[in-house]
Amino acid sequence: MSVLGLAAVNFRDSKEFGRWLPVVLLAIAVVFTVAAYVSWLFTSYRIGDGDVRVDTGVFVKRSRRVRIDRLQAIDVVQPLFARMLGLAELKLDMAGGHEGRVALAYLKLDEAQALRASLLAMAAGLDHRTPEAPERALLSCRGTTIVGGALLAMPAILGFIWVGFFVAIAVITRAPGLIAGTLPGILSTFGMVWKTIQDHSGFTVADSPDGLRLRHGLLETRSQTVPPGRVQAVHIVQPLLWRIFGWVRVDANIAGYAGRRADEGSHHNSVLLPVGSRQQALVVLSRALPGVDVDAVEMHAVPARAKWRSPLRWWTLHAGSDASVFAVRSGVFTKTLALMRHEKIQSVQLAVGPWQRLLGLATVELHSTHGPVKVVAADRDIAEARRILDVEAALAREGRAGSGHERWMVPTR
Repeated sequence: MSVLGLAAVNFRDSKEFGRWLPVVLLAIAVVFTVAAYVSWLFTSYRIGDGDVRVDTGVFVKRSRRVRIDRLQAIDVVQPLFARMLGLAELKLDMAGGHEGRVALAYLKLDEAQALRASLLAMAAGLDHRTPEAPERALLSCRGTTIVGGALLAMPAILGFIWVGFFVAIAVITRAPGLIAGTLPGILSTFGMVWKTIQDHSGFTVADSPDGLRLRHGLLETRSQTVPPGRVQAVHIVQPLLWRIFGWVRVDANIAGYAGRRADEGSHHNSVLLPVGSRQQALVVLSRALPGVDVDAVEMHAVPARAKWRSPLRWWTLHAGSDASVFAVRSGVFTKTLALMRHEKIQSVQLAVGPWQRLLGLATVELHSTHGPVKVVAADRDIAEARRILDVEAALAREGRAGSGHERWMVPTR
């Protein structure tokens, strides 16, 4: 690849460049195809003795073993080129984030789906010949809603304003060269919008005994299952401009997707609903957190003296709990409601800053696996914060003691 790239650079100013460009592009395509074929040729897997063994490598052999009873997630992914060939990639995740992730590429689509069904069955303690559980469609996101949500997201709006500002200056000052300076901003903004549309296009949610089944993607499609008991925390987010249409987004911290780098798809793997109505969000929430009624959780505001520390948002800070979850609501421009089951709490932290100490305030943060959801009760009365700390720590211990094992299709509650 380096030789081909160097040749392209050397010939770019030559009259022969136009003639050789198709050859160079064809050579690159051939190299990629051959490399992918060789990689596939030297990839094999074996199932037995309670684990999946995946062997890869041409010159350096690598062997990875995945314990079936430790599986956290199994995704079926189809990049565009693989879809054209009827192939798919299986991504197996264990606890431990990126280091506990094994990719098996590529298999025929029907073979990948059959293997996934067998692994699901074995992870649930069933016979490997058990067919995949049936599913019931819950909802799907409209294409226009996905596009509208991407365009009206705050990062996209800020990007449009930034680009528009420089374009306006270029027009006023009659300096078209300034427009060229906005090219990185234009590419970044529209790239971000396109990625959102690509990741979430065709988003559907179905319910099954083995969990929530999510399917999404435009060029690269992804089919994932969020098993019962793997959802650690959930939040419902509503950006400012989404309020016009009543749209919300639902994200979750999911065991098995913790620790992935952003470029490996960790964000869209944590999305349970990219954009939809509040009613759709409640439907998803009822499956992700069974038995939880978000409207029934009694919420309490922070003391009035908190306005001296957070003058803009102190009036939006609320927290509360019931027998199942601890909830936090906040946000001036972007409203957020975050919830975490008591038994999913891994640790509880109480923090008091210098300014908070003077005002008699404290912040309590509940920790789960890594993910987009942060459950932080900010600027509570210090006595209330200590009470939250003690109560949540006790409820977490009790919940974990009674949760039992976590096989794939066996809920922890």
